[in-house]
Amino acid sequence: MNEVAAAPSRFAEVALPVPLPHLFSYRIPAFLVDQCLPGCPVLVPMGRGWRTGVVWRVGDQPGWSEGEIRELVDLLDAEPLMGEGLRAMLEWISRYYLQPIGRVVEVALPSFLGHERKRHYRWLGERRLPEGLTPGERCLAEALLARKPGLAEETLVTKCGRVGLTGRLTSLVRQGLIDVVEDWQPRHRHRAGTAPEVTTAWGEFSAPVVPTDEQAVCAATLGEALRQGGYAPFLLEGVTGSGKTEVYFLAVEQCLALGGQALLLVPEIALTPQLVGRCLARFQEGVAVLHSGLTPRSRFDHWHRIRRGEARVVVGARSALFAPFARLSLIIVDEEHEPSYKQEEGVPYHGRDMAVVRARQEKAVLVLGSATPSMETLVNVRRGRFRHLRLTRRATGALPPRMELVDLRCKEHQVPDRPGGLLSLPLRQGIDAVLARRRQALLFLNRRGFSPTVLCTLCGYTFGCPNCSVSLTLHREKRQLICHYCDFRQPPVDVCPSCGQLSLRPMGPGTEQLEGEVRATFPTARVARLDRDAVGQGQVDLEATLEAFRVGGIDLLIGTQMVAKGHHFPGLELVGIVQAETTLCLPDFRAGERTFQLVKQVAGRAGREVREGSPSRVLIQTWDPAHYALQAALSGDVEGFAAQELSVRQECGYPPFVRLALLRVSSAWQADGEAFVVRLKARLPQWPGVVFLGPAQAPIFRLRNRFRWQLLIKGGGEDGVVQKAVQGVLLRAKELLNPRIRLEVDIDPYNFL
Repeated sequence: MNEVAAAPSRFAEVALPVPLPHLFSYRIPAFLVDQCLPGCPVLVPMGRGWRTGVVWRVGDQPGWSEGEIRELVDLLDAEPLMGEGLRAMLEWISRYYLQPIGRVVEVALPSFLGHERKRHYRWLGERRLPEGLTPGERCLAEALLARKPGLAEETLVTKCGRVGLTGRLTSLVRQGLIDVVEDWQPRHRHRAGTAPEVTTAWGEFSAPVVPTDEQAVCAATLGEALRQGGYAPFLLEGVTGSGKTEVYFLAVEQCLALGGQALLLVPEIALTPQLVGRCLARFQEGVAVLHSGLTPRSRFDHWHRIRRGEARVVVGARSALFAPFARLSLIIVDEEHEPSYKQEEGVPYHGRDMAVVRARQEKAVLVLGSATPSMETLVNVRRGRFRHLRLTRRATGALPPRMELVDLRCKEHQVPDRPGGLLSLPLRQGIDAVLARRRQALLFLNRRGFSPTVLCTLCGYTFGCPNCSVSLTLHREKRQLICHYCDFRQPPVDVCPSCGQLSLRPMGPGTEQLEGEVRATFPTARVARLDRDAVGQGQVDLEATLEAFRVGGIDLLIGTQMVAKGHHFPGLELVGIVQAETTLCLPDFRAGERTFQLVKQVAGRAGREVREGSPSRVLIQTWDPAHYALQAALSGDVEGFAAQELSVRQECGYPPFVRLALLRVSSAWQADGEAFVVRLKARLPQWPGVVFLGPAQAPIFRLRNRFRWQLLIKGGGEDGVVQKAVQGVLLRAKELLNPRIRLEVDIDPYNFL
């Protein structure tokens, strides 16, 4: 007889959410061979349990394996969750940022995807109750006797209670009276979710408007790129109030008409309710919103709507880049310069840069929008990598606000009866004039709390955090001193713990202190404060406060960068920047750029509607009026600032002319970390075209009870040279590592504290 030859085995390379730099090989069961495709979520055995992973490749030969190759348990979904373009982007992230592919895939998958173990208990004994059972065991036995196929653990809880259940079940298993059967079921649901409710607060902005000549030219250029197809990157640079959002919407409409999907990225969903509301009102049921504020179940529903093409417009924060688009044709990155696009925890990727990668993989049109473009984007324009579109005038026809510097060193700018106040005489007079005309003012101070430190004026003692190398911030409303890094809290005291004198004084301003001075100076004004303290503690509702200010229900709004971007306030005529140099003091080569961008963005909130006889003003209070970033913000000279900033960076060797990588070393014990960095420094490799700076103590040496050191790696020339140098350092560091040392890699770092 001729025997039928067994079918050859097929193997799947699976990406699992574990910190290991390789895929895992599993044999595909015969009944799944035709269904197991790249991109499908699968359930696989790992150790003594099961894990959810994603099939990356399928082939006739196994890849990496350690010991016996085990078999897949089952498919969680027969449809691939990740298309080829998305998988290619995730592989690029893994290579470029030197992160395990499994960790990258974990970031991309919705947390609701997975499986749940189900335990069923069955009665094995005779069909009668044995003697000697406790009352609790008797309750379980009676329930199981009445149900021959067995009962799930959740059902037994409802029948017999949760207290002591595990012990009673274990006892019955040991007596041989019952057995346990483990099964699994998918946690997610295979149906499209409900479309999000349309926000109507911004309905008056939802209808298309007649575009300006500049808007029409930009929209036509983007429409032509969409019709031609293929990867096409653009920088849309437009002054604040020029109508970049309308250009976005016109491009989205053309994308939808061609059958594509569009992704609109915003820096932080919570800070841009106007844009989200306008987009929902304009495109309605075809919109999905992805951000961390959604429940896992709701987020997964939106994920499926995108995957099936039911949601054709997606608004989201940086993580929306990982959504499984079916026909992604347009990616828009609003406020592309924002540092919020940089992910600091977990996989440290940059959302703007990943938008470039995904657009290239999907052959999509990319639009980076900003009034103050980042230096990296401007250099890409200069090198011909991006096309440059400009909006030079406000869409409403309103003139830009009049910018004025207030030199805080001048005595004539100080209020006579309050020389140490936060409001200078020009700013106080400006607010008086605005309130007299029944218009509005915005005061910006990028520092929350009442005061950033409390100091003893006799002995110099300051209240520091016991877990971090930072001062505690005084929050007078909460009656607490708080660390803004680890959230350590303690009540304030009147007597200095060091010298015992009544000489403690709050030093430096915060928004809480500014609010107190404003209310005392303008007692009849309607005042509100927006910062993370007020919003996070539930004292104010963010969207309700912004809407009240928009419609004129608030006269004076005080805030941090939460109010600096993406907002349209028709009645706002005066913006006061209380301390413009706050961000200039940070140990960061981008300090000048961030200050310029922040000042320009918050200044752009003023005078966005045409008002005859009431010109808008921006008063910039500063102790350093000669700084080139403030002078450029005063004149509105973006190109002049960029030329000076880029000249300094090129001379000093900083991005975008070199690549950076930051290796962070931390340990719970200072001696362990010091010993490690000393040995690592002695073993640093010599690498052509690369400079190693450090290791040295981080500016915040102790953070959340861990001591920290940093090694900065600078490299130019060919792509990948910094990554190769980092890999060389990691190879040497691996030989020195012990469980007490934590080593993290950040390619293209933004945070140097």
